[in-house]
Amino acid sequence: MRDPILRSTDRTTLFELPPNLQLYAADWKINCHERVMDCDIDPNPYYIHGSSIGLILLHGFTSTPQSVAYVGRQIHAATGATVSVPLLAGHGETPEALALTGYHDWLGSAKKALDRVRADCDLIVIAGLSLGGTIALNLSIRFPELVDRVISINGSTGIYRPDQVAGLFNPGLDGFHRGIGSDIKHPTRRETCYDRIPLATMRERFVLTCATGIMLPELKQPILVFQSREDHVVAPENGSRIVQDVGSSDVRLQWLDQSYHVATLDNDRDQIVKQCSDFITELLSSST
Repeated sequence: MRDPILRSTDRTTLFELPPNLQLYAADWKINCHERVMDCDIDPNPYYIHGSSIGLILLHGFTSTPQSVAYVGRQIHAATGATVSVPLLAGHGETPEALALTGYHDWLGSAKKALDRVRADCDLIVIAGLSLGGTIALNLSIRFPELVDRVISINGSTGIYRPDQVAGLFNPGLDGFHRGIGSDIKHPTRRETCYDRIPLATMRERFVLTCATGIMLPELKQPILVFQSREDHVVAPENGSRIVQDVGSSDVRLQWLDQSYHVATLDNDRDQIVKQCSDFITELLSSST
């Protein structure tokens, strides 16, 4: 096994973005305290080389890496872990581009990121916000040999209100629904996300979240679950369901009292960084 305390090379690699996505590629500093504003506005995916512990951190539905950028960089600063924050297919472009994708594409983007980090690292933690949390759960169940620990932040497992799903059975589904992003309690932070959602992709999301919820008993790895008590996008009961239904013997639930759905941009984000960092550090000690 490679040296688990290998120092970061302080190199950050930006993924290749779609040609019509006009985003700048900044020469980042690793210390996010000095670049908090950049962390909160830059929607670019990134890869930070670090130790032989790797973290894949996934953004949510209709969002971009901007929603989790601060948390990823702060975890790297605290642990030295290699950190990948990829861009899911159809995201970071236009709602029309998202309409051409579905759950197979989103899972494929995350699996590609997982494979890249696995090639560089010996121990893997996969985490995600919202649908990113769902995908983290899904890949951990389907590829247990690739994932050592799991973190879900307001992940969805298929618990919906009737009004959220009734329209999914209408024929056609070629229109758009108003956006659901930026559910944040903090008064000034905002999420970079689509203001319209293709109805067809909402059906894809429904299938993915419900199927993942059914598979939860197959998840055996240690898991850390964050759940906002007040969440206007994903029902808080999803957090309780994950804790109750997973097959792991090491399950931890942390309720977030000062954040809405996008907790990685909200008031509790430093608490998330601290507990995720401790969870990752434990992996290092348990493997030696």
